[in-house]
Parts: sequence; C-alpha cells; structure tokens
Amino acid sequence: MEPVLDWESRYREATTPWERDHLNPAFNEWRALLAAASGAVLVPGCGRAPEVVELARMGWSVTGIDLAESAVAYQQSALSEAGLEGRVEQANVLAWQPSEPVDWVYEQTCLCALSPDHWSDYEQQLHLWLKPGGVLSALFMQTGREGGPPFHCDVGAMRELFTPDRWDWSTQSIKADHPLGIHEQGYLLTRI
Repeated sequence: MEPVLDWESRYREATTPWERDHLNPAFNEWRALLAAASGAVLVPGCGRAPEVVELARMGWSVTGIDLAESAVAYQQSALSEAGLEGRVEQANVLAWQPSEPVDWVYEQTCLCALSPDHWSDYEQQLHLWLKPGGVLSALFMQTGREGGPPFHCDVGAMRELFTPDRWDWSTQSIKADHPLGIHEQGYLLTRI
C-alpha cells in the first residue's frame, strides 16, 4: 500500500481524478435496499465521497475510514455541516477493526486503490468486519489495463478472491460509469 503521505498529497494537490462530485450511480440503484435496511455501515477508503453523508442522512450509523488526514477532516466537516452524526477515522484498513461487526460495508474505491498484493488481507478484513448475513456492496473497478491505482479488478479474479464458502454473490450486477472513462461492476455479496 502506498504511504500515508502519498495519499495525503493526492488530496491536498487535488490529484484525485477517481472522485465523483455526486453519488455513484450504483448507490442510487441500491438506494431502495439501503433505505429498507438499517444498522451500522462502514465506508472504507471513503475519501471525500458523498455516500458517507447520504448514508447518515438515510439513518445508518456510518463510519468512514481513510488513510489521509484531509479526507477524514473533509468528511467530518461534511457531516457536521449537514447536521448529521457519523464517525470518520484515520486508519489503515488493513489493520483497523470496528468495536463489533457491522451490517453493511459500502466498498467503492478502496479495493482498487490497494496493490493486488494486499487484496487477500483486505478480503479477510471485510469478512471480519461484517456480521454473518451482512452485506458487502462492492464496486469492482474495470480499467482493462495493468498498474494502478486504480487497479483493474477483473470480475473472475474477484470471484476467486471472494469465494463461495465465505460470500454469497448476487445474481445481478450493476455497471456504473466512472469519471475516468472506465466503469465499475457492482455486486451485492452476503457474508456467510
């Protein structure tokens, strides 16, 4: 994983072309499911994504996690300005643990930001974070090229990473266009 200072400098220098200034189209597709559920949700690698505030607005007990100090400060300010409650923690997602397992994890851009060498460790973290029956809404970045970040998250490779003995994959997927001219393939995975 890249050092903290590198991610921090990306935010400070506004070299974060992967960020949207609006909700991910997949989030809007999943909105009805999110609105019908409740509980605790994590947003790993939250950056400045508007989903943190929107999940809090929907009544979820939201925790955002990011490595960069300015991203954490941005989310804390956004929650405060919206008059909403939520936690945002500066932490390494490969080491951080919640006080207790959660109901939902909204995985938007954290996996593709990690070197593939760390994907297995991250999958283990996601499994630990969720309660049995908890939902992982995962957006797998489809760059079609080598290198990163963002790294290409081939759906076949993701099925090998998120194995059926630990995860139940939804049969439907969502294609969400991305500002970088690529797309994300979204799936709901239920923790077994």
